[in-house]
Amino acid sequence: MPRIVIAAFDGLQPSQVSPELMPIVSKLADDGVRFLHHHGVFPTVTRSNSASLVTGVTPGGHGLTANKSVFPEISPTEVIDALVPQLPEINQLLGGKLLFVPTLGEMISQHDMKWVSVVGGTSGNAYVQHPNAAEFGGVVIHPEFTNPPEHHEVIIRQFGDWPVKEAPAADLVRRTADVAIEYALRELNPDVLLVWFPEPDTSQHAFGVDSDEARQMYSLADSQLGRILKAIDGSQGDKPDVFVVSDHGYSTIDSIIDVHAELASEGFGPDNGEDSVIVAENGGSILLYVPAKSRELTDRLLKWLVDQEWVGAIAIDLTAQGSGAFASISDIGLDGPRAPDIAVAMRSTDTGSLAPLARSGAAASGRRVGVGSHGGGSGAELHNTLIASGPSFISGLRSDLPSGNIDVAPTVLELLGIPLADHFRGRVLGEAIHNYGTGVVQEVELEASGSTSPTISVSVGNTRYLCEFG
Repeated sequence: MPRIVIAAFDGLQPSQVSPELMPIVSKLADDGVRFLHHHGVFPTVTRSNSASLVTGVTPGGHGLTANKSVFPEISPTEVIDALVPQLPEINQLLGGKLLFVPTLGEMISQHDMKWVSVVGGTSGNAYVQHPNAAEFGGVVIHPEFTNPPEHHEVIIRQFGDWPVKEAPAADLVRRTADVAIEYALRELNPDVLLVWFPEPDTSQHAFGVDSDEARQMYSLADSQLGRILKAIDGSQGDKPDVFVVSDHGYSTIDSIIDVHAELASEGFGPDNGEDSVIVAENGGSILLYVPAKSRELTDRLLKWLVDQEWVGAIAIDLTAQGSGAFASISDIGLDGPRAPDIAVAMRSTDTGSLAPLARSGAAASGRRVGVGSHGGGSGAELHNTLIASGPSFISGLRSDLPSGNIDVAPTVLELLGIPLADHFRGRVLGEAIHNYGTGVVQEVELEASGSTSPTISVSVGNTRYLCEFG
């Protein structure tokens, strides 16, 4: 029986958790801890947040910078969509160093414990949770692949072909739970089980934030989590500690910007030789790369970006550019060997509505006006869900202390009695754990690094959370 269960609801916002629509998760929250000031990482896209959940560091620290980004050690000019088979190919080329730091699956394997993921989301989300599972004894299960690969055909024979991911993704939600119960639990016996439901994200992208379809889907996912927990409760042993988490929040698209066309109209393009600019679109944000590292070209690009009404905020490498007019790449958690030269959060606007419809904004590509989007730096996208419940956690606590997706990995290790490595950016959520101790100090810091690019961050001890970039 797993000692830890992590249940991820893709795109779930705290305001969507209610006894009427999510009775299972609401009961877990009532019996455990609601984290009222929880944060994802920027960009607020799934694959970078998934990697942060399992590594305890921000995207610059683990190297999976965004859903779409440049891996300069592979190619300084190619934008890579972080999916399978691209990610396994990169991991092989880099000798298992797709991520710069170990995942939870790697760390617990050193203590004879097993990690298993069952993921109904994208293949990249699944793969980054444990890229080296075959080496470390864990298992990652996804409709398109398993890692190690020998589990894939066994699952197909037992359950049939996986349902196609389409909105609403009801069949995929049910199959994810089926495989978690009947294969992951009964056949693999993990110490840590992560189950990732593809809703409400799939339906919010298709039908709108908190649409009727999305509500039906997160209610369905709630019931499927109930099935999983009931199956665990029916086995021998103590109850597990359960984390309910999401990867990001949401905004509603009010305009769509063809960023490539906008840049090309000003002479910024990918095929300009020494003057090339590479663009990686990530919904509510874009990452820009200047392969030639030209100071003159970068300055010209920055001056143009400042004047664009669809630009909400800009961050750069201040050590390279020496400009105080913008936020720093390090302030938004993207500093590292794969950092972009410029990160842009698209414009976001307060709608005046209550969450989860609080924000609207521009999106770079791929969707349509009126439906949900994320990837940007607004508070609505950076604030997401975390609930912790089980024998290790205080009952009925509503914690006002800031927390983040980067805190999940160190807290899991603490619960398992595994010493923490020095590289973590996240912290142990000790305020939620029985008999952990006191003395956690909150320090709130407001940073406005320039009129174009304010950042708002909150700190607990040495751990810093980005609350707003834009």
